[in-house]
Amino acid sequence: MWVKQTLGEQRKLLSALLEPPMQEIAKCCVGEWHDTTTLDTVLLTQFSRVPHIQLLYALDKLGRQISANVSVHGADSSYRGQDLSRRPYSVSLYPKRHFMLSSVYISQTTGRPSISAVQPVVNEQQFLGFIVADFDIRHLPLAVNASHHKLSDPSERASAALSHPAPPVTPKTPFSGPRALTLMDQQASQVTDMVAYLMWERGVFHVMLNYTNGVVMVWETRDPYQYHLLTAEQLLTRDTIYHAYQPSTYPAKAAISIDQVREILQRFQTLRLTEGTDYLCSASLNVINGMIGLSFTCDNSQYMRADLFLERPLSDWTRQRNAVNAN
Repeated sequence: MWVKQTLGEQRKLLSALLEPPMQEIAKCCVGEWHDTTTLDTVLLTQFSRVPHIQLLYALDKLGRQISANVSVHGADSSYRGQDLSRRPYSVSLYPKRHFMLSSVYISQTTGRPSISAVQPVVNEQQFLGFIVADFDIRHLPLAVNASHHKLSDPSERASAALSHPAPPVTPKTPFSGPRALTLMDQQASQVTDMVAYLMWERGVFHVMLNYTNGVVMVWETRDPYQYHLLTAEQLLTRDTIYHAYQPSTYPAKAAISIDQVREILQRFQTLRLTEGTDYLCSASLNVINGMIGLSFTCDNSQYMRADLFLERPLSDWTRQRNAVNAN
């Protein structure tokens, strides 16, 4: 039973991570859909928005590739025009209109087990095609499951966790109307306490709290190149944390103190739960470099030193942001 629960949970977390940037890229491509040169430029510009991505490209609604293959190495136009309608993710696409993750398949380009994230491109009521992002499953983050069961090999764990399709994810229109409170909001104090505990005593030096999707990303000092995704449910289940994260002393090289960690996390919580339509969507904290990141509903991300964030009264944030919105 735990295997089935873990598979669905893994895909749900990956969808929460990948769907928002894929939606934004699809929006950027609408106006350039019929100009392949400009479309390639948009994909190149937007490539870095998707974490862990290997390839990014566009398909028309029949599965024919209309863009170059975009990667960290640039755009390769030799792939434009190829028929991908028989790819594992293409067979069941049309006429679907929601974000989806494919099952695991072997990439013809790399020969590695891969998955694809597929986002429909729609101009008002006209369906244009799809934006597709390919991923090597070895490079995708692994969620921590409640029972802390592990397979022996990282590729085996990732392949098992991604091999069953997840239920469709209904696209959401960002920031339209009142916020939808997640369990992370409803249990904000308990979540804040557990995140602080992970940083104080369990070797986590960097966290990103995605309040909108109710997911926390954590990086450990013992494995800084790999992050894990934790749901609010997992954070609220102490046995999960105790078994998954080993005791560790607070980093000697930390740029901020233990007390400041808690104060910063509490400020995140306050900015998230503030009244009005402009509130915190996500926030990050890195205790090693002492930097924090903030992303609100009505503007782009902001980054600053933690000490500057703590020096500024919270009332200033509310006043300044209300003034900006009024203008």
